[in-house]
Amino acid sequence: MKYLYILKILLLLINYIKCTTLPNIYNVIGPFPIGEREEIYDTLESYGGIFNIPIGDNTTYPSELGHNSVVGWSTYNWSTPGAFQMEWSSSINWSFYDMPFGWEIYLWYAYVIGDFTATEPSSNYIINCTDIRTFYIQSQSNPTQIYEFSGDFFGYGNGQQIIYLNQGEQYRIYLKMLSSTRVYGSAFSQFTCNLIPIKETLSIIETESLVPDIVSGILASKYASITLLNSGEMDLTNGITIGLLENSTSDQLFQINPILNTSLTNILVGQRFSIPFEISIKDSTISNQLGCPLNLEIQVSINTNEIGGGGGDSINKLYTTSIAFNCTEFTNAFLYTFLDFDQTVQYAMLLSPINQCGLNENLCNVMVATHGFLGVTRDPSWFAQFQRQENLWTVMPTGRTNCGYDWASSSRLNVFYSVESLVESLPGVVESQKQFYKTDSSKILFIGHSMGGMGCWNLLVRQGDLALGGACASGFPKLSMYISYETSPGFSYIDQTLKALLMISIEENNVDIISSNLVGLKLMARYGENDTVVNPYHSRRIVRMVAEQSQDENAVIVSEVPNENHYFPGILTDSYMQAYYNSLTSIPPIPKTITISTLNPSGTGPRANILILQLSIPFRLAKIKLTQVYDSNGDLIWYLDTQNVKRFAITKEPIRTEFPSTLIIDNKQQFTVDQYFYPQYHFENTPQQQRSNQKNWTINPDNSTWIQNEKNPSTYGPIRQIFESSIKIVYGTASQNNQTIAQAKQAAIYVNNFWNNYGRGSVTIFSDQQYIEQLSNQDTSCSENVILIGNSNENLITNKYIIRSDVSFNQDNSFYIGGENGYLFQGDGIGIAFLMPNRCGGNLVLVIAGTDSLGLDNALHSIPQRSGDITGPDFIVTGPDFRGKGYGGIISAGYWDNYYKLSDSNFYISEITN
Repeated sequence: MKYLYILKILLLLINYIKCTTLPNIYNVIGPFPIGEREEIYDTLESYGGIFNIPIGDNTTYPSELGHNSVVGWSTYNWSTPGAFQMEWSSSINWSFYDMPFGWEIYLWYAYVIGDFTATEPSSNYIINCTDIRTFYIQSQSNPTQIYEFSGDFFGYGNGQQIIYLNQGEQYRIYLKMLSSTRVYGSAFSQFTCNLIPIKETLSIIETESLVPDIVSGILASKYASITLLNSGEMDLTNGITIGLLENSTSDQLFQINPILNTSLTNILVGQRFSIPFEISIKDSTISNQLGCPLNLEIQVSINTNEIGGGGGDSINKLYTTSIAFNCTEFTNAFLYTFLDFDQTVQYAMLLSPINQCGLNENLCNVMVATHGFLGVTRDPSWFAQFQRQENLWTVMPTGRTNCGYDWASSSRLNVFYSVESLVESLPGVVESQKQFYKTDSSKILFIGHSMGGMGCWNLLVRQGDLALGGACASGFPKLSMYISYETSPGFSYIDQTLKALLMISIEENNVDIISSNLVGLKLMARYGENDTVVNPYHSRRIVRMVAEQSQDENAVIVSEVPNENHYFPGILTDSYMQAYYNSLTSIPPIPKTITISTLNPSGTGPRANILILQLSIPFRLAKIKLTQVYDSNGDLIWYLDTQNVKRFAITKEPIRTEFPSTLIIDNKQQFTVDQYFYPQYHFENTPQQQRSNQKNWTINPDNSTWIQNEKNPSTYGPIRQIFESSIKIVYGTASQNNQTIAQAKQAAIYVNNFWNNYGRGSVTIFSDQQYIEQLSNQDTSCSENVILIGNSNENLITNKYIIRSDVSFNQDNSFYIGGENGYLFQGDGIGIAFLMPNRCGGNLVLVIAGTDSLGLDNALHSIPQRSGDITGPDFIVTGPDFRGKGYGGIISAGYWDNYYKLSDSNFYISEITN
């Protein structure tokens, strides 16, 4: 008996120390076709859904990619637990499909499913899956308990998620595996998952720690950040204290000051959260004598109420991390940090000018270099190719992440915040030398390669008045042309009206449709003659369009390099390019004739000193055609012809050698120019009849009232604009249903974490009651965007703000759009996501809600997470089969008019989606 007892103890110990491992035996079903950036579509929902169909049996399911039009289950035994790769070449002749379709045919999804047992003591685990979009973990003892997670699709290193596993319980992991043509250039895909038990309440994600370089003995800039993960079992609501590790070298050298009020910071279980702070030197006498090796040693302390032992006593816990500085010289490229548009700390690489150009009449100017897809800005393979320039700082922004947002939206803002930070702080320059490097941010040379080539065109077409010129290498005019969206299965269920409304949400990022703005700029298109990654056809399209609209066949310099592919040494830096850069010394004059175009004033700056502020019909192409003419007295007159423009302004900058004395608008109204500049004045079209093309232009001196009440550049939409400012997320607690409150809370964490993963964003999450308390202490509601989870019955803040919207909720959670005599949406599984302005009109509110749990879940998954996602107009209503049919499961979508009311001309409704 004694030996039997010992054996039992040994077995228990073995079980105790055995690590929980993810499966290496998988059942796989697929492939099924999916469209580019088609986040939601799953054919298996038509047969019960992946959680309800038999796993690993002989059942087959229809698929365009299967022999005899079907695919079935396969079993794989992989050598590494938690890892897998697939490209289906044993069953699919990809070259056969490639001939008629192109790259987009490589887009597929499949489910990879395996079982595992939690062998360690019950606790939280950190799970991280790279190269995967979405995965689920299901309890086998309670199959209705299914947890959904976002994977780290691009392998950024910040995809950590938290799940609680019970010892001895069996679990099933479902990985929705998607291919990425842009990553691999083929049908290949792979993933790797790690599962690690975690005992700590707080984890520091060290791959996300960020400090500036030390440049010739000084800190390049003053900002830094660390990213925390609440890996415990309780929300952290008692605040966080961040400081330097006591008695460390850092503590002797530096002092740090948090930018946020960390005493008010909440970090929910499973939430990733970044803490920004400033670094300064304690002793000014050694501020330029820093050297490496040197680490910034940080300590983070939290107060938790531990249950048990102390009976709920407050316990202080301390966590530490050490961040290594990189040391370099002022003549080398170096990393500087800055506060971005949302108050997170981001970085850019920087090359100083060769000369001390700040004393020149034109000051120092800026070259902006945008990287390609998966490009790591701090990687020497990118920054080391650039040379220092005469009179130019070279700024290499990140676009927030390696893939960014195709240099649109948040990525575009990141570019200009990095430039403004350069101008304001002159990173890496000692105080006594700053006068020699003063910089003018209104004169920028834009260059870029591949995705950065598209970014180059995109920045030029939107901010042409800032452009000394541009050199865009191996770029493309729009994502939907680079990889066609036409194979998207969801498109097969919708008509052209809904399709158009969805595609409009990303059309503003297309270079071609507003390429008239490029006329008159100094431009070069460069590419390899044999480019198989971004075919020369793309660059040639832009060249042709600019030439046509310039009526000048040589409007764009073309450098088509023989026998070269997508990238070759010197593509942006060889002697030919250097000679071109040297020739760009001033902003070009305004052409005699030019058409200024925009689809969305939120992302388009002035061109030819004309700034379009508001469209007559939102998200329709707006144009102002400018023709310059001299009258008999030699005075310059501008003739302006307008299309779909409600408001526009004339800007003083850039300063021109010659400016008009008179404007004649639409051939009938005449105004003097010199006294009516923006922002003091703007021009407004106030037609006598609503449905008329007879225009009546007036001078409006009011630049506040209309902004409070109407769509303006800060609130124009679509939904993705919510991520272009600092954000707070507020989940509702007004429901009497605890499950509803718990789902809303998890939805808030889900949004925060995908924004953190794709955009290095970070959001403070409040319950509605906490937010009300916070506003009573410090009212920030007019200066931030807010995401509200839950309808007006569930969220106190939604109920407070809903007056600014054309959506109203009923007691049964059904809702109207367009007032009580408008459109009623009721029934199971209906979700809605919609924008409205805040009470001051300068920021946005996004509401995510549903008639029930399924409705909220579907609405949540309609929110665009990446550039190119098209499920984000101003509002979208999803039906119960949204997960299955994707775009075909959309009941309604559209764009508000200028008063945030339902617009009949920008609206779609479907009453049957199945």
